Amino acid sequence: MITEKEIVVSGGVVRIAKLRHEWFDFLQDPLRAIRTMQRAKGADLFTFLGDLNDEGTGYPFYKETAAGAVLPVTTYQIWWSSLDSSVRNKIRKAYKNGVKVCDAELDDSFVRGVEVIYNESPLRQGRKFCHYGQSAAAIKEELSSLWGRCYFIGAYLRDEMIGFAKLFHGNDILRTVHIISKLSQRDKPVQDALIARAVQMCEEKNIHRLQYGSWSRGGLGTFKEKRGFVKLDYSRYYVPLSFRGKWVLQFRLHHGLKGRLSEKWVESLIALRTSWNNLRYGGSFPASDHLANRT
Repeated sequence: MITEKEIVVSGGVVRIAKLRHEWFDFLQDPLRAIRTMQRAKGADLFTFLGDLNDEGTGYPFYKETAAGAVLPVTTYQIWWSSLDSSVRNKIRKAYKNGVKVCDAELDDSFVRGVEVIYNESPLRQGRKFCHYGQSAAAIKEELSSLWGRCYFIGAYLRDEMIGFAKLFHGNDILRTVHIISKLSQRDKPVQDALIARAVQMCEEKNIHRLQYGSWSRGGLGTFKEKRGFVKLDYSRYYVPLSFRGKWVLQFRLHHGLKGRLSEKWVESLIALRTSWNNLRYGGSFPASDHLANRT
């Protein structure tokens, strides 16, 4: 812990520390946090994001860009008018097919609905789905994170929950923590209906930006662009906490093997992973089955 902030450490040879709720939680005093991390001696590198409103601070650390997918919001009607007709038709289709979207509470009924959605398939976006097999108790505990700063939206077909979103209220921005729908209801554009309600919520609460995770390539990236999301760069800082961390950062090895590969190679490996997982788990799910979890 760094005062009230929770830190997670990942990696084997090079251990990298960051805020558990990165993209939703930001450091008010990074210099103090770094001194605490240096005394703890539990990691080689510490990385953190600068919030959009802190971009003029210019911390004296090695910096890269981390791109978010952000929708500028004025009013719902302006957003609606700016959409391609195909997207507007998808939202209309969801409603015509009986999908109802409403604000929700994190009660036992809501959690049971989430449990059914999570356990529908062991794969999402071509990779093993980390929430598959979670118990209702574990789901409720996880969804309770960032309590008091989040809103929940449920999408229902009659009495069945077929999608939901958890949204974090930041500094003049609403960010998706989770947004997911049932694969079996792909013919009903549930995701679009959830996004539409999130935009409405922004207008109601006088919030001027909606963030849908990080900027994406491929099908998910195209999905975001067509809904009006644009690439917005954040600053990501890296601070060495040990000699090993300093050496790794000096030679730009902190992204591991993936960081040394070209975008073409990365896309090829993602496609290979998707094919392998579909074969392994007996499914047939595309890499862009629109899912945004914590980013």
